[in-house]
Amino acid sequence: MNKSKSRKVGKLNKRDRISRMPDSILCHILSFLPTEPAVQTSILSSRWKLVWTSLPNLVFDDKFCYRSGGTSVNNRLTRFENFVNRMLLSNSVNINKFSLHCRKLRYLSCLKFWVALAIMRNVREIEVYLPFGNPFEEGYKPAELPDCIYNSETLEILKLETDFLYKSPSSGICFPRVKKFHVEIHKPNMPDFSICPVLEDLSIVAYLLTNDWKANISISSQTIKRLNLLIERYMGFSNEHQVMIEAPKLEHLFIKDHTLVSYLVHEVHSLCDAHIEINYSGERDHPSQADRALQLLKKLSNLQSLYLCDGTIYALGEAYQYLYDARQYFLPTFSNLSFLEVRTREYGGWILPIIFSCSPNLETFVWMMATDDPEDDVEVEWIEPQFVPYCLQFNVKKIEILYHDDDPLEPVKYLLKNCGVLDRMIFRYVGESSNELCKELLMFPRGSKTCEVEFHGKYRD
Repeated sequence: MNKSKSRKVGKLNKRDRISRMPDSILCHILSFLPTEPAVQTSILSSRWKLVWTSLPNLVFDDKFCYRSGGTSVNNRLTRFENFVNRMLLSNSVNINKFSLHCRKLRYLSCLKFWVALAIMRNVREIEVYLPFGNPFEEGYKPAELPDCIYNSETLEILKLETDFLYKSPSSGICFPRVKKFHVEIHKPNMPDFSICPVLEDLSIVAYLLTNDWKANISISSQTIKRLNLLIERYMGFSNEHQVMIEAPKLEHLFIKDHTLVSYLVHEVHSLCDAHIEINYSGERDHPSQADRALQLLKKLSNLQSLYLCDGTIYALGEAYQYLYDARQYFLPTFSNLSFLEVRTREYGGWILPIIFSCSPNLETFVWMMATDDPEDDVEVEWIEPQFVPYCLQFNVKKIEILYHDDDPLEPVKYLLKNCGVLDRMIFRYVGESSNELCKELLMFPRGSKTCEVEFHGKYRD
């Protein structure tokens, strides 16, 4: 073969390298695209004409319908519905994921039909996002799921971001293979998690829309290991709502509560770490409601790792000041707690020594002392305790502090002086720093001979 012909064949092979890949690899490449652009690759050549019919992931988003002009909204929605129908009916091969994002859906019956088709094709993951109206308006109807979804033997991941009407199967078992479940609650209608036999990862977003609905959110499961709970607050309603958690195998708990509901927590003996974000304001909420944060924390005494936001710290401080006379029984003993991260703003720093005194085996402490918003006028309050907590003297080995302009240095000085086995103090400064601040920090006396101080910030001469 001469050189010119060899170069020509080499260029041809290089140009067709992707097209010569097996269908399985081409489908894997297309699976990273939304379904409509993936289908459009059929015009590339005859080789690509039918590749899309074996896509493992069907991801539909009606935003593509609104990008083309010249047609009415109704016509665009019709085109979108026809496209989804075509994709789900064009082949009988198994699909891995069915994802539907709709800003507007004319007929809820279409959704029910599509989900049923996905179940027939042995789908493993279903994700549905639909906008929701006001569940308390006359004539409002939530979306329905087909009966076959409750008994699917292939579905493992289910994410429903809208208001759905749930039914309990007569078999007494719901979602028999679902391990990861994301659900939204808009009114008193929610799945019975206790009959989901293999559920491990549960996320709940609860929209508390009105005073007329006194929500009692029940989370009872013998299998879940991870729980994410987000409770959204709407203005103009009371927060007489309750969350019940009974999960003996729960290991990870994330709560972000914008209204501070009351909590009943049972049998969370396996819990390792918790992230508690509570939106509490002394101007808006009564001190009696602050006790709800305290009662929640009292049920989490087996923790190894704990994060408390500034609202949670604020609520604990309010409960301490106004509700409890027997201060020695304020908090339980966190015997297993080795990692603690807190965020404080203008209020609450003084309660940290109380938390330290209840955490004898604490080893790592992270403190975000204030906000990074330069417009906020913040000052972290610090009251030096009469007695040095046990954990500071004998166990805390690492401290990391996020410091802002005008935050007091007294707590930093106290920690350096009283931590007897501290190995590292990491000081992160946010603001216009100077060498003087670094020098002042390095001159503080240290209770540990092995302690090293690291300063991270902006320097200027």
